[in-house]
Amino acid sequence: GMLEVIKSDFGRTASTTEASEKAAHEEFVEFDRISKTDISGKEMKMELDKEDVQTTENKLVEGKQDLQTAQDLLDGALKRLEDLAPTCIDTTMSFEERVAKREEEMEALKKALCILDTDGVEADCQGQGQGDGLP
Repeated sequence: GMLEVIKSDFGRTASTTEASEKAAHEEFVEFDRISKTDISGKEMKMELDKEDVQTTENKLVEGKQDLQTAQDLLDGALKRLEDLAPTCIDTTMSFEERVAKREEEMEALKKALCILDTDGVEADCQGQGQGDGLP
């Protein structure tokens, strides 16, 4: 009687436990496989990301060097411009004074040309005393 019921309950519990353990083991194997694949993929992505970070850092260093070179060139050009400004921008004479001075210089050069034109080939010097002022 009772022994057979206990034996039957024990057998059923044992077979249910074995089936549960087998299913749990299969689930674990599947979980382990998926986890290892996932970890492997994430490790690969992490390596690629590290390479991207290194590439970006290298580009940043290169960009900073290029910026420094460009800044140095700009500073040099601005210094040169600053040095040339007084030569190019003469604020002591008005435009009219500069024009008059230039015209005086051109007249003086024409006169000098006529003085040196001993052969009379310059059209501007025709009829003027060629050779005037020469010993």
